[in-house]
Amino acid sequence: MTEYAGQGDPGRTLALLWGKAAGPKRGPRQATSVEEIVDAAVRIADRHGLDGVTMRAVGQELGRTAMSLYTYVPGRGELLDLMYDSVHQDLGTIGPAPTKGRGRGASWRKAVTHWCTELRDLYLTHPWLLQISAARPVLGPHEQAALETLLAVLAESGLPLKERPAATSALFSVVQGAARQRIESANAQDPEWWRARAQALAEAAPDFAERFPHSVAIAARQATLGDRPWERAAEEAFTGAINLILEGITTRTT
Repeated sequence: MTEYAGQGDPGRTLALLWGKAAGPKRGPRQATSVEEIVDAAVRIADRHGLDGVTMRAVGQELGRTAMSLYTYVPGRGELLDLMYDSVHQDLGTIGPAPTKGRGRGASWRKAVTHWCTELRDLYLTHPWLLQISAARPVLGPHEQAALETLLAVLAESGLPLKERPAATSALFSVVQGAARQRIESANAQDPEWWRARAQALAEAAPDFAERFPHSVAIAARQATLGDRPWERAAEEAFTGAINLILEGITTRTT
C-alpha cells in the first residue's frame, strides 16, 4: 500500500528532521532517544514493511510502551518522515562535481551512474522506501542532500537549468523501477510456475515465436545468462537505461 510523506504535524516534523526539537525533560537520563526510536522503526520496516510499523511495535522493539515514545515522536506520521530521511544518510556521496568548464567530459557521467547505483542499492536494502510516494517530499536534510548532489553534477554537465527537472525525474524513475523489478523478480522465482506456463503457452499459441519474434529473441538471450538470469537481465536493463538517459543529456550539452 502506498504511503504519503508529510502526514504528521508540519512544525513538529520539520523540527525533528532538522534537529530543532526540544528533548523531553524527565530527569538527567533519558529513557531512549529519537534516534533509537527511528532505528528501531527502520529495523521493523526492513523485516515486515511499513504495515508492521506502529508505535506499539516500535515500543516492543525497544522494550518500552508505545505511550513512552510519544514524548519523543508525536506519532506514526512524523516517524515515517524521520525513517525515510534517516536511511538516506546511508546514500554515499558520488564524489566532487566536475571542475567548471570540464563538465562535458566523462567524469560527470561516471558520477551520475554511481549515484543511481547507490540509490538503487539503498532501495534494495530498504524495500519499504518504494512504498512511500515521491509525490510529497519529506524535506529532511539527508533526502535534500542526496538530491542536491545529483543536481550539482547535472549543473556541471552543462545541462540547461530548465531541463534538469526532466533529467532528475527520468533518473529517479529508472532507479525506482529497477529496484522494484529486482525485488519483485526475486520474489516471483518459481521454476515450476514457468514450466507450466511455457507448456500451456505452447499449446495455446503454437505460432507465438512467429508472431512475436523480437520478444522471443530477447527471452532466448536472457536464457543464456547463466545462474540467476533474471538478476543479470535486470542489471543490464538498469545500466542500459541509465546510459540511454546520459546519452540524451550529452546531446543537450554539446
